[in-house]
Amino acid sequence: MKTVIAVMGLAVLSVGPAGCAPRVAITPKMDHNQLDSLALLHYMAGQPAVTNDEACRAVLVLVDGAETPGTFDARRQALETRGMVRGEWNLQASDAVDRGTLAYMIFKGCGVRQGMNTWLSQGTGLGDRRYALRRCIQEDIMPYGLPYQIPTGGEVVRALSRADDVLAKKGAYEDKVISSPADVGP
Repeated sequence: MKTVIAVMGLAVLSVGPAGCAPRVAITPKMDHNQLDSLALLHYMAGQPAVTNDEACRAVLVLVDGAETPGTFDARRQALETRGMVRGEWNLQASDAVDRGTLAYMIFKGCGVRQGMNTWLSQGTGLGDRRYALRRCIQEDIMPYGLPYQIPTGGEVVRALSRADDVLAKKGAYEDKVISSPADVGP
């Protein structure tokens, strides 16, 4: 009996430092850098999971309204500068984005109103992704889920679409009067 308890204790201790959610590396079917922003969303919608690289690129397109060429490191640095990701998360390009990380990027990028828990945790970073996901669920940007769960590509595109609606309601886009097909552009 003591042996069983000792083995279980060692198992718990060995899992503890690694965290509850191990990294999930993905091998994309194609290089998303070869796609324009619309084709990227179409590609992501059909994927079982989305990489951090693809998610960072899509969120930057959402927030900037324009394509941001470059590498994953450049995109991650741009997001860190804006406070949309934290350096201590140590995001890797080929790892699957989780709900909490995606929610945090959208939460910060769209300027979603902070709750008390979010405000209290921002100094330490403890629970930041969990509280961001909670706010995104409350704002109907993302469906219910746990912060460490891996969303499907369709769920990521849905969240980006809902975030786009939030930005539009906040007046982030300028209104254009379209009077002819030529006004739409290519």
